[in-house]
Amino acid sequence: MTKKSTVNNYVNCDNMSIELIPIKNIPLIEENDNLSEIIYNSLEDNDIKLQDNDVLVLAETVVSKAEGNIIKVDDVEVTEEAVEMSKLSSKDAKLCQIILDNSNDILRCQEGLIITETKHGFICANSGIDNSNCREGYVTPLPVNPDKSAQEIKGFLDEKYDCDIAVIISDTQGRAWRVGAIGVAIGVSGIHPCTDFRGCYDLYNQELQSTIEATSDELASAASLLMGQSDNGICLVLIRGYDSAFSKCSIDESSIDEIIRDKSMDAFR
Repeated sequence: MTKKSTVNNYVNCDNMSIELIPIKNIPLIEENDNLSEIIYNSLEDNDIKLQDNDVLVLAETVVSKAEGNIIKVDDVEVTEEAVEMSKLSSKDAKLCQIILDNSNDILRCQEGLIITETKHGFICANSGIDNSNCREGYVTPLPVNPDKSAQEIKGFLDEKYDCDIAVIISDTQGRAWRVGAIGVAIGVSGIHPCTDFRGCYDLYNQELQSTIEATSDELASAASLLMGQSDNGICLVLIRGYDSAFSKCSIDESSIDEIIRDKSMDAFR
């Protein structure tokens, strides 16, 4: 899907009030679980009825687990490249092999750190491989096609509630030059990941020349505050009250590719 700018428009914040609602008591997800059905049942158990313009932010680990994208580390066969990477990084050689298998390119490899470009085009640590909230000895790569995963969930819930929502698949990733990890979007449906404000005007009537807001990342980060980073047990957050009119789109119109900077414009790689 080609990249495209979202609609230039102003956000009406005069009466905006955003509510973040953690969806509790979602069961531990296993392979081949019907994730859309589980989300629907959990919303019902929490006495929540989805409305137009609601945004659901879902942690990527549960998506990978439901889709069977789980790897038993002991079953991995190691190549010479993985062995060399293990020596440089002091990470387990089998983990290094999994990182290699899920990357397009290795950008940095040093003591305690491997930075890659994933198959999706994301720049992150360890190709997004995660062993948190998995059974011991297993890891989960990022979902194979997180946009498609978001589309399937949105389509199911739109029909159930007769509404038009947005779905964001999120991951926790670090950032260059800044300490700490934040929630970022890796898959979207029903909402463009970026909002293009070029051509709008500031308070001094100056035309904005380069302002593009990473809307989906900001929403993912807000949800991450409730998801937590350890045993919080919250993998789904409802964001209600956000005015998404300026970035809203049809179920399959948006793509996370829109937020990935083109290599020709990447000054830091």
